[in-house]
Amino acid sequence: MNKLSRGNHRKVAFVMAMALVASLSQVAPAAAKGDDIVILIGEKDSGWCAQDSPGLDQISAKNAVAETLTIMNEKGKIVPYLAKTVENSADFKTWKFTLREGIYFHDGEELTAATVLANVAANLGLNPLIPASLPAIAWQDGFGGVTSLAQFAAKAQALGKYVVQFNLPAPRPLFNESWYANGRPVIWSTKTLQTKACGTTVGAGTGPFKIRSKGVDQFQTVLEANPNYWRKDAAGKRLPKAATVTYKVVLDAAQRTNALVKGQADIATFGASSGPQLNEMKKNAKLVLFEGRRDTTWSFHMNTTAAPFNSKSARLAFSYAIDREALAKVVAKGNADAAYCFGATYHPYNLSNGGKKKCATFDLAKAKQYVAAYKTETGKDLTVLLPTTESTESAKANQAVCNMLKKAGAACSLMPPVTATAVILRGFALQQQVSWFNVVAGYSPAFADLFSRKTNLELSGFRFTNPGLAACFQTALETNAAAKYQECAAVLHGEAYWVPTYNEGGFIVARNTVTGLGETPLPVGGKRPVVGLSGFDIASVKVSD
Repeated sequence: MNKLSRGNHRKVAFVMAMALVASLSQVAPAAAKGDDIVILIGEKDSGWCAQDSPGLDQISAKNAVAETLTIMNEKGKIVPYLAKTVENSADFKTWKFTLREGIYFHDGEELTAATVLANVAANLGLNPLIPASLPAIAWQDGFGGVTSLAQFAAKAQALGKYVVQFNLPAPRPLFNESWYANGRPVIWSTKTLQTKACGTTVGAGTGPFKIRSKGVDQFQTVLEANPNYWRKDAAGKRLPKAATVTYKVVLDAAQRTNALVKGQADIATFGASSGPQLNEMKKNAKLVLFEGRRDTTWSFHMNTTAAPFNSKSARLAFSYAIDREALAKVVAKGNADAAYCFGATYHPYNLSNGGKKKCATFDLAKAKQYVAAYKTETGKDLTVLLPTTESTESAKANQAVCNMLKKAGAACSLMPPVTATAVILRGFALQQQVSWFNVVAGYSPAFADLFSRKTNLELSGFRFTNPGLAACFQTALETNAAAKYQECAAVLHGEAYWVPTYNEGGFIVARNTVTGLGETPLPVGGKRPVVGLSGFDIASVKVSD
């Protein structure tokens, strides 16, 4: 983990906010000192329950309240968290999770196997109070389809008060990682799952903070310390260190920067397209910048079920038109890297041969040839509509892509902006031509696999137009074979189903009065990354006077 401060000009990256941020007027008073922390995030209030699909900033806030059975450490390895141990059979079909004892939810319920089973049932869409949505699709895939509690009971059982076993119909070598899934499948108390307000205004988790106010103001969420939190710091002292944490939403990068400089906030996240502000903050002695691994790839997922990207010529025209070096400079000003392949060199989808090979290239002449080929095939000009969120960063990045497509002879414009959640859901429903998504990240293929197989989470629609490719990824998942993953990823590139653009990492800015970021030890050893795929840990954070 790298830390940059006091004029250090080293490049940094962040996790791009996929949501609207509100105006600076929402952060009028200065941040309280000492035990009260103000964090500026890039996404309006959203649901946190089992069937909700929040973006990264809301996941970070949610994970201060509710926690996962497994977690990623600073070395990128998935390790037990609420679970004490995780065991599997040789064929990866049977998985046993033994829970830590003596962990309690904010409403007093103890964490037990029964609680975990209730959460899995909700994840599968079997809770009548929580309508099944996108997360249920992924869990149903892993369990081979479960439509009743009786069927569920045959595949998931409590072997004791603190032991739960899952019997899967097919091998799932990465099932333990599904319980992390970049911080999404948290464990809620049984009472939380029994209310329709689950994750909207209420939610009892096991985390260091509990909800004081949520869902009342879309621009503000207030959490207060959990006095019975189970983790301790390195010195054995009880966590958390702060009394309250207030998440506030600010409109754009310049206003977030001003809020930090003026002491109106303690911590903030930024988009990679906030390059000028990021570079400005590197020079400010009052601010400290934290950078995660630059291994999250933003790729365009082409909707192959409808025009224009049901045409391979259109997809290749798009891919060749992207000047990745220029795009990284335009959107990030040195705070992101051009991505020619998917993921970092250590990701199973990566075909760069240790960085020696480019999987996708910028070639304006070829882009123009494929634009012309599309016109010959269809009798129509290639016209692209790019979806945008309500953030200024989204509009800026997408406009840069549009300008590149126009140079290749394609027409391009931006769709009217909507919330990040709406963009994501429209992508899942194949209601837009293309989606810009960041599913390839870190070391593991587990999260990306949800979108490359026949799970209805796949954003390209190639499961319909190329079912063989979806089957290829299914085989790769069941065998966890690197060679098979690379075989499948080669088709992604060759057919331009997914088009990589740039890589970035997590990015957090804090005032130099903030201490404790990333210092909380994990129970199995190691630490949680300061900036990770599920946000950042604030249990150890405190603000000095």
